[in-house]
Amino acid sequence: MLFTSSLAILSLASLGLASPLETSKLASGTGATNPAGNLVNAADNSHVKSKGKGKCHGAQYTPCLNEDDIDTLVKAYVRMISNWNDADAKYLAEDFVDLSDSINSLARIPLGSPTFPSKQAFIDHQHTQPDNLPLKVTHQSACSCSEIALIWQATFGAAQEQVRGLTILGATKHAGYWQIASVDVEFNGLAYLANIGGSYTLPGQ
Repeated sequence: MLFTSSLAILSLASLGLASPLETSKLASGTGATNPAGNLVNAADNSHVKSKGKGKCHGAQYTPCLNEDDIDTLVKAYVRMISNWNDADAKYLAEDFVDLSDSINSLARIPLGSPTFPSKQAFIDHQHTQPDNLPLKVTHQSACSCSEIALIWQATFGAAQEQVRGLTILGATKHAGYWQIASVDVEFNGLAYLANIGGSYTLPGQ
């Protein structure tokens, strides 16, 4: 595969944010902590509404994201990718991590490695190589009380091919308000490659 510049390749990196947080099992009769680190009450039957079909299982997670929380985090995520502003850094948790093998394969980062291992690494990237991608969310839904699933698309760059991807935002409320703790994102890497000026040959061609 050919790339126009290493800067173009690395500009992929802020689309990915991190792997989904592992779901904790309830301890017998006492509750446990959820992926965001919040104490779970086994008697809690709360649930969250969303714009999609996702449903929160309140017996496993608390507190739950509500629809306004989901909208706030999704809009913050879109702004981060489309037009970075330091004011949105408050929506990134201190233990934020970013992972995407779609990005890693194009940026020549070892597969399975964090694309950005920290909040500061992500912010530093945005200061030097902002992505400015025209991200459009076509679906958003709670997939648990502390995770949001997004389907998005973006058309940009040299080839103007539509890139379509899936992102899972992991959320936490440790700071007293909801923040993005993780994003796991995968997308059409061949279309992305063409849009940044790269090329590829399919088998049989």
